Amino acid sequence: MIKFPQSSILAFFVKHKTAANIIMFLMLLAGFLSINKLNRQFFPNFDVETISVSIEWPGATAEEVDNNIVQLLEPDLRPISGVKKVKSKSVEGLGYSIIEFNFGTDMQKAMSDVENAISRIDFPDDTKKPKITKAEFYDIVTRIVLSGNLDLSQLRSEAKIFKEKLLNAGADKVDLIGLPDEEILIQIPQSEISKFKLSLNEISKLISIESKDIPGGSFADGSLRIRTSGDKTLVEHFENLQIKSFNDGGKIILKDIAEIKETYDDSSILQYVNGNPAVEISVRRSKTSDALDTAAIVEEELIKFKKNKSNFIEVTTYNTASNLIQERISLLVKNGISGLIIVLIVLFVFLAWKTAIWVALGIPIAFLATFGVMFFSGQSINMISLFGLIMALGIVVDDAIVVGEHSNYLRENRNLNYNDAPIVAATRMSAPVICAMLTTVGAFLPLFLIKGIIGQIIIAIPMVICAVLIASLIECFLVLPAHLAHFDKGSYSPGKFRIWFDNKFKNFQDGIFKKIITYCYDYRYLTMVTVFGMFFISIGMMKSSRVQFSFFPTPESDLIIANFEMSPGSKKKQTYEMIDSLEKGLQLTKLHFKNDPKLVNFSMSNFGKSTSFATDQTVNKKGNYLKGSMVVELVTADKRKVRTNEFIKVWKKNVEKVSGLDKLIIRAPRGGPPGRDVDVRLKGNDLETLKNASSDLLKIVNTIPSISAVNDNFEVGVQERVVVLNNRGRALGFSISEIGSQIRTAINGKIVSTFPRGDEEVIVRVKLDQDDVINGNLENLRLVGPKNNVVMLSEIAVIENKIPFSSISRQDGFREVTISGDLNSSLVNTTQARNFLLQNGLVELAKKYNLDYRFAGKDLEQKETFADMFIGSIIGLIIIYIVLTWVFKSWLRPFTIMIMIPLSFIGAVFGHYFLNLTMSILSMFALLALAGIVVNNSIILVSTIERRLDELIKGNTINLEIFKQAVISGVINRLRPVLLTSLTTIGGLSALMFEKSLQAQFLIPMAATIVFGLGITAILVLVVIPSMMGIGKDLSLLIKGSKIN
Repeated sequence: MIKFPQSSILAFFVKHKTAANIIMFLMLLAGFLSINKLNRQFFPNFDVETISVSIEWPGATAEEVDNNIVQLLEPDLRPISGVKKVKSKSVEGLGYSIIEFNFGTDMQKAMSDVENAISRIDFPDDTKKPKITKAEFYDIVTRIVLSGNLDLSQLRSEAKIFKEKLLNAGADKVDLIGLPDEEILIQIPQSEISKFKLSLNEISKLISIESKDIPGGSFADGSLRIRTSGDKTLVEHFENLQIKSFNDGGKIILKDIAEIKETYDDSSILQYVNGNPAVEISVRRSKTSDALDTAAIVEEELIKFKKNKSNFIEVTTYNTASNLIQERISLLVKNGISGLIIVLIVLFVFLAWKTAIWVALGIPIAFLATFGVMFFSGQSINMISLFGLIMALGIVVDDAIVVGEHSNYLRENRNLNYNDAPIVAATRMSAPVICAMLTTVGAFLPLFLIKGIIGQIIIAIPMVICAVLIASLIECFLVLPAHLAHFDKGSYSPGKFRIWFDNKFKNFQDGIFKKIITYCYDYRYLTMVTVFGMFFISIGMMKSSRVQFSFFPTPESDLIIANFEMSPGSKKKQTYEMIDSLEKGLQLTKLHFKNDPKLVNFSMSNFGKSTSFATDQTVNKKGNYLKGSMVVELVTADKRKVRTNEFIKVWKKNVEKVSGLDKLIIRAPRGGPPGRDVDVRLKGNDLETLKNASSDLLKIVNTIPSISAVNDNFEVGVQERVVVLNNRGRALGFSISEIGSQIRTAINGKIVSTFPRGDEEVIVRVKLDQDDVINGNLENLRLVGPKNNVVMLSEIAVIENKIPFSSISRQDGFREVTISGDLNSSLVNTTQARNFLLQNGLVELAKKYNLDYRFAGKDLEQKETFADMFIGSIIGLIIIYIVLTWVFKSWLRPFTIMIMIPLSFIGAVFGHYFLNLTMSILSMFALLALAGIVVNNSIILVSTIERRLDELIKGNTINLEIFKQAVISGVINRLRPVLLTSLTTIGGLSALMFEKSLQAQFLIPMAATIVFGLGITAILVLVVIPSMMGIGKDLSLLIKGSKIN
């Protein structure tokens, strides 16, 4: 009688009455305690490793900011330790740099380094104190808009009250958008300047001195303090401020020469809903908050606010992430349940019902334990982790199937009792199962090594899979054998279906299947040629674009953004006319789709800015009256028949372009990694050269098939008047800096004081009366000279006209222009667009203008991701090889198993082709998971063949016939578990693969990769492994024969 080896640890858990159940209850308890504490959100949290530095310089042009601020900043920021790149932008009145650090940099130290670098720089005198901000993760929950036919000050008051209520209720971050900055404006006519021979700068200085509290120290041993009171916060406080006194006792107070009023900064960004003023309240959550809980808080406060609000205020919400999160979580849970049902059906079809019950019980046990691991490792329930859990539905029972099925085999074929069979099965399978787990971890290793935002998002999948594998391993070795032993003691009496199915399966195994395997083994070289022929065909299908590739496809957007820019010299009135044109075009578009009356959920216009929902949008709060935009939200994609691209196409046709329009881009923002499909950067120093090159490149980019929403980031500013000092001006003692200072104060004003009002800062500004500058007649501007002589500007200077750039971008020390656009990924992908540009004039254009070029956006993200995946794949393959070498005690045997890894590509490509899907980076990630599963099946199969070989030779010399018998016998024996483990994984994902919801479309390629890949490789494993073992034996005999000769 054969004595089977038994592990003492496994035997202890089987023979102990409660040990296994204690482990099970602890796993269940960890899950039940954790599941309600896991945050629910759209994507996993990610660290934003950037620091921004912004410096205001009121009245300065973009070129002045670039020359005098940004060019001082960048050389000191770039050498800081850990800096990956420095991006800068100069706009009118503001310069800022965004410093991006390498993944894993200590951001506290980085912040300190940036502060030290900034402290060493001398900026122009009129600049404000630099603002240094470390980026923090905040995820949008919803956007609330208050609007109505009422004064903006009333909206301000209501918005601020509501903001405080939201913060007090538990919202993490609430921002108000569209509220102009409050200011006290002091306007002085030119006639008063001439009359009293006081320049605006002198008056500003007097007001500034008289508007501050100055501490006077203390005396009487510190018991008394002195403070001079000058702080002014109201119009009345400034009206009686003394400006000048005379020898006869007369005096001039400010209200005698100036108009003083409360107003708003006229360069502010304004928002409108249905033509009425609007204020947007952006509500975001931090890393530690649950998106749905935060949304519930907002909803509760909204209900209260609507009850108490003024009848004139309309309250609407848009871009509410919680709705999408709830829908997509429900969608994936529904597909998960469908997959679970399919998995259970497969188990009960292939296994005895008692064994199937205990194997199936491992699913909730392992999953609940996984929730515990997810909670303690800081993970959340999101779209990516839920997909990982669905993927794990089939994987989680693989180990249990192997142990449970082998236990059945030992009882029925080797006559082991109910107590010994599970112990021997678990002991025998421990090495291959643990080996399979390690190789699966190795297969997922590339995902752990991907850096950047996409790496932090996608890491949720391997984290979940590894947690499931650990939980599954504990359950199948410490819990399952005990359950099989304790609750399956009686003799097994199969039912009619079981007898019928087992007989049919046995006949198939010993009949057709055995013949096929024997044939493939006998013609093993032809088999391998055929298999590799399929592999090369699949590569050819990708190369010829029969199967397209798109880096990161995203669900259809419900948001549409229209951004426009007016030509230099245009008036504010023309910008408002263009906003009206967009509104009218939207109404016509609604009429076009009148069969869907609820198609448009919300719309809002913006004056003074372009709309962007990108995480790195500009920190500039000031508006540019040449810019405007409109945001439209459609109802959720699954609740409408009109597609977003179709809506955009009709809206574009219905928009009448007004006089002075320069650019109009209407597009839908896309999710996923930052950056657009096409993003080309030209680098140089001369702005005119960059502009000309950009115009030429735009023409080339527009010829890319399926390209849309193409634009560059060159923004031309309002017309500029360049003042050049003449000889008379120099003779009168004027300097160009003095003239510039007086002109800037006259037109843009000079900030003489700031003071807090609530949570905002109010500025006090002195400027020339607008009636004196409204017509732009700069020549008649009166200036006060060093000798108190008043002259007109035209007498002391020459004035030239120039059209400047309103923004200048830099990266790593070079001025840069960006040309970007969107692609239809089903027709052209990012790589093809890149090659198109290289072949159609980009290289020649760069040489013509003596510029450098580079690709950014999705192309750069794709390049970096693939580079990380390549390194990770090499390391993963090395780990898999080492594990297999250790298990099989052979240097060559692992290649028999690892050859299945590239062959898994066959099923993935054919699956995408038959379902007309576009392969994506998510498909590549699924291929890694597939590689792990395929290797697992191969390990179990090879282990069985080697064990069967040991049983057959029984100390005799091995020959080719015995080797063939062992191989074929082992393959036949492992047919059921190979099919079972494959079908359970396929079943777990098949429901998702045929999901019709548009919200799940970007996940379907992942499901198709595993379902089709596993379906084909499950067959190939049973054919390729015996063929490879036969070829290996042939080579072994050939080597031995050559040595003998």
